[in-house]
Parts: sequence; structure tokens; C-alpha cells
Amino acid sequence: MALNISTPSSPDDFALMPHTRAKLEAVLDGTVKFPGNGVSALLLYGVYGSGKTTMAKLLPGWLETVKTTPVLQSIPVGSIIDSTQPNIDFYSCAQGQNGASLIGQIQSHVMTMSFNPSCLHYVILDEVDNLTAAAHASLKAIMNYTHVVFVLTTNHLNKVDPGVINRSIVLDMNSAPTSAWVSKIKSIYAASGKTPPTDQAIAGVVNAGNGSARTILTDIEITQSIRERQFEDE
Repeated sequence: MALNISTPSSPDDFALMPHTRAKLEAVLDGTVKFPGNGVSALLLYGVYGSGKTTMAKLLPGWLETVKTTPVLQSIPVGSIIDSTQPNIDFYSCAQGQNGASLIGQIQSHVMTMSFNPSCLHYVILDEVDNLTAAAHASLKAIMNYTHVVFVLTTNHLNKVDPGVINRSIVLDMNSAPTSAWVSKIKSIYAASGKTPPTDQAIAGVVNAGNGSARTILTDIEITQSIRERQFEDE
């Protein structure tokens, strides 16, 4: 029987570095005004498979929920899930869809009324480093709007315009502490009703994954499958 690895829905479903979790929770619980003070974007960076796009798609819902409902009066910030399903515009900055015309399209749209209860527009730009230089310049201009939240992802932070970075809260999605992953994987085993491997064995899988959640979770499933076959053969 396979492990019960559910799709993430809350901040606690991600294994994050402590400083990344602290910044994320500060945004969600209102410790920092966001958007505000010239900052209108959350910029997620990390290796392939680190969960950037998955979290990017969840962030607008988390933000809309904390801004328009009293959810934080009853649960910790790490347990927030999207209860509002806001309107979101998602753009993959692929070749041929990465020029200034894309940013012009976004600008035209965000100048219309938002139907979200918060009155905010949410715009996700996946792999924002693929934008052309002209598109980066245009993006900086519309990032000054106070009624738009941008969620940006990149595998290559050094390829993102410094002005875009300066208008963003940067969230490092690279490898979380091994202990955080061990705890996460043991919770998966508990939810699946299975006995986990030793902490040392789990740590070996985590460290081999080099920060990729996709690789770590795939490898732990393979490890469990091998364990079960060995048990059947005994």
C-alpha cells in the first residue's frame, strides 16, 4: 500500500528553512504590511522541485483568507488553508510569452476592478527570470501599484532584475534542515498507518534529494516500496 502523500494546502505542509518560515508567517499574520512600503511581491526562489510553484498557487488564497476572514483568531498561521478561492491570474513566462507585451496585458487587466473581497488583484509569474529585459523594466513600473499582489518564482535569482527583487519579499525555498524533513516524512508515515524507517535512513534520503521536495518524496515512496517487498519475501 502506497504512502499517503497529500497535496500541500497549508504552510505547515512545506518543509522550510526557519528564516523562510518566519518571513512567510510575518506576511500572513500581518506583522509586516503587505502589500505596502513599496513592496508588492513575494519572490520564491530555489532549485527545481523545491515546491515554489506549488506554494505560489496557494499564496493568494492564504493571503485573501487572512485579509478577509477572522481565521487567525482560532488557528495558528501555519494551519491556514484557502477558504476564499480568490481570482488569480497565472502566467508561465515561457519563450514567446515573456516580453513587454505580456506585462502590458497584465497592466490592462489589473486596472479593472477586482472582484476579490480584499479588492486586490493576484498575479503569479512563474519562472519570472525568463522575462526579457524590456519586460522586467515594465514589470517594475506596475509593481508600484498598491492594489496588486505579485507572486514570482525563479530557479535563478541572479537573473531577476534587482529592481524587481527590491520590490519583493524574497522567500528562499532551498533545502530545509534535515530535521524538518525527517519530521515531515515521519508524519506522512503516521498518516499512512505505517512504521517509518529510522531517522538516519530518512535523513539519507533527504540529503540525497539536494533540496528537491519532488525528489525526496519520490525517493521515500520508492524506499517504502522496497521495504514492503523485502517484508513480503521474508
